[in-house]
Amino acid sequence: MADRVGDLGPILYVASTGVVLGAVLRNWRIVGLPIVVVGALSNAAAILANGGFMPASPGALLALGRSFPATYSNSSIVPHPALEPLTDIFAVPPPLPFANVFSIGDVLIALGVLVVITMGMRRRRQVYDAAVVSAMPLAGRPKGDRPAASKVA
Repeated sequence: MADRVGDLGPILYVASTGVVLGAVLRNWRIVGLPIVVVGALSNAAAILANGGFMPASPGALLALGRSFPATYSNSSIVPHPALEPLTDIFAVPPPLPFANVFSIGDVLIALGVLVVITMGMRRRRQVYDAAVVSAMPLAGRPKGDRPAASKVA
């Protein structure tokens, strides 16, 4: 696939990143997505500042046993990259699953997604618990979940 993309690689990469960022921004109010936005903006800044490529540090690629990619890849070695602290300077080495280079923006995106999932599970549990309690007969409900007695004046 990378061979067929050719010179369009950076343009397609920036455009697809923009589309994803737009979708995330539309859902800004979901707990955790603001963290994803900060990570995505961090990555987008590094990519735009480096001509449509996410620079990868030679040390991070070396940790993977890789060198400069022969075809278009979203990560590439760039001499003196702009915004270097935001680039792919970390690596998960090959014996581990998902071995790849990554940036601080990627860490923030993963953290934000983890928060979204966790909060989604908690809300679902709260909704489930509320449904179970509301289906219980009044006498079987915990004291705090019984409706207050109405006083007739």
